[in-house]
Amino acid sequence: MPDAVRKWLAPAVMAVLAVVVVAGIVMGEETESDRAEALGERIKCPVCQGEPIGDSPSETARAMMDIVEERIEAGESDQQIIDYFTARYGDGILLDPPFAGRTLLLWILPFVALAAGIVLILGRRRKEPAADPDSEVSS
Repeated sequence: MPDAVRKWLAPAVMAVLAVVVVAGIVMGEETESDRAEALGERIKCPVCQGEPIGDSPSETARAMMDIVEERIEAGESDQQIIDYFTARYGDGILLDPPFAGRTLLLWILPFVALAAGIVLILGRRRKEPAADPDSEVSS
């Protein structure tokens, strides 16, 4: 086998295998435990400050995860499970609140702040610096 072929053969085989592994992960079927874990990352623990129930050590979070697992086993969709918790705790139970109603300000405010910052920066850059009287040339 020529050296040029051998030099490129190993990286090519590794690249193909990497693509196969990534495709298998992306296209593989989601298990019930995967769904429970994903939902546990979306629901906020009511006891802990901003921590998802999937990561929280509290008994309340563990009980909520048990409810998530039971509802998944019962065949409910992710949205039905989210609706169950928001009906009991309100939209504040979600770590990623919906884009509507009272939470609309939470979504829009960062963009307003960014736009205001850009306007301020551009406004300062456009102002001409005042002429320095010492730099004028006398004639």
